[in-house]
Amino acid sequence: MQPVFLKMINNKITYICIALILLLAPKVWAQDDEDEDFYGQQLVKEVEVENPVYKPVLSLGTGVLHFLGDVTSQNSNPLVGDIGYKFNISTFVGENNYYRLNFFLLYGNLQGHDFELSRQMQSNTDYLTQNNEGNLIFHNSTFKTDFFELGVNLEYNFGHWLGMKRRFRPYFSIGVSPFIFDPKGNIYNQAEENYHFWDDGTIRNLPQSHHNAFQANEITFDDEWGTDLLRSDFHGIGNYTQTALVIPIEAGFDFYLSYRVNLRVSTSLHYTFTDLLDNFNNQAAEKYGLEGDGFNDMFMFTNFSINFDLFSDPEMIKVDLFFAEIDFDYDVMFADQDMDAIYDRLDECPDTPSGVEVDSVGCPFDSDLDGIPDYMDEEANTPSGVVVDDSGVQISEDKLAEMFEKPTAVRREEAEVIPVAPIWTRSITFTPGEIPSKFKEVDKDGDGYVTFEELLEAVEKFFDGTLDLTVEEIYELNTFFFSQ
Repeated sequence: MQPVFLKMINNKITYICIALILLLAPKVWAQDDEDEDFYGQQLVKEVEVENPVYKPVLSLGTGVLHFLGDVTSQNSNPLVGDIGYKFNISTFVGENNYYRLNFFLLYGNLQGHDFELSRQMQSNTDYLTQNNEGNLIFHNSTFKTDFFELGVNLEYNFGHWLGMKRRFRPYFSIGVSPFIFDPKGNIYNQAEENYHFWDDGTIRNLPQSHHNAFQANEITFDDEWGTDLLRSDFHGIGNYTQTALVIPIEAGFDFYLSYRVNLRVSTSLHYTFTDLLDNFNNQAAEKYGLEGDGFNDMFMFTNFSINFDLFSDPEMIKVDLFFAEIDFDYDVMFADQDMDAIYDRLDECPDTPSGVEVDSVGCPFDSDLDGIPDYMDEEANTPSGVVVDDSGVQISEDKLAEMFEKPTAVRREEAEVIPVAPIWTRSITFTPGEIPSKFKEVDKDGDGYVTFEELLEAVEKFFDGTLDLTVEEIYELNTFFFSQ
């Protein structure tokens, strides 16, 4: 019977083995799946679709509407205004896809208020009308109109010059569309008081000429547009149609985020064939003794939109192959430079001489393991652990001792000087114990002896150009040093 602790150890080992199997098995299966996936992918090729069929593209956009007409706001920035929304369907026309036909719906509201125009309209009460109670209605120039524009335009993408394969592409378009509008006015505030425009630039609840004007309070415009300007006819314009023809001219850029999605940034000018979007024209201006601008109303729409190409043919398709196309370099994979039947990519000794027998990694055999291959070894059975020379021959202990023996020091007078330059071969004699006058500057300590350190310093100064000696004199100094 096994002890209890041995059973516990065996049980733990069993649990660990089971856990390892559960952990490793999915990886093995996954590896098999990856291998199958790899070979399966070799039989599939992705190719570009030739002459794809393009279907209509949908887009949604939003931007800023900025009114341009008789009644304008103080801010002339085209990026200041009301929010507009645009839905567009486009399709290519023509063989080269340089043109698009767009069908669009634009919805939003336009508004404006000219403070100075409102002040001039109220400056003479003879121009004002009365309500049912006989009280004067103080007109102002404020207006706001919801509108719908349903139209079509032709777009050109400059493909003739820029080509079609671009991430960033400009375009230009022009079109025509009907336009429906309904101008409303803000004549009264929530307390049913008229807005009165004073010369000091404020808006108050009493006219500036009122006898209690000193009690007038400043008020602000609310967002109540409850007055139908066409029905009220404050300006004596009479009845007019609330539909008009519009010519939209647009320019912008497309940023292609992917084959099926692109971001469009654009601005468009919409020229309308009416001057009554703001319920104010030349006829109304004449009523108040003013001069109209003489132009039809216009507005700008600066926006961005996202285009979705959901239905066109894909850019790339996968084609099943009967045979795998593998980019394989046979010359590299099966190269054998030294012709020893071991491929270079596996050969650990790639320069084995021709005819030499090699092992499985391409290296020559070394039977006695002395580091010298058999084909170079002049002593085939060298004992293990001995030192051998380049030919595989054992080096004797005496020879090794000579190689590592330290040489005995030699006294200077016993050393033999071997000339190393032609000038040393000249017969130059020196008077013992006396330094030649031209070398006295080398003797720094003036002891009548040139030391080795003083000789080295002189040579360094010679090469630095600070010692006034010639090359031959340097050689003579060297000879003098060894003759001392």
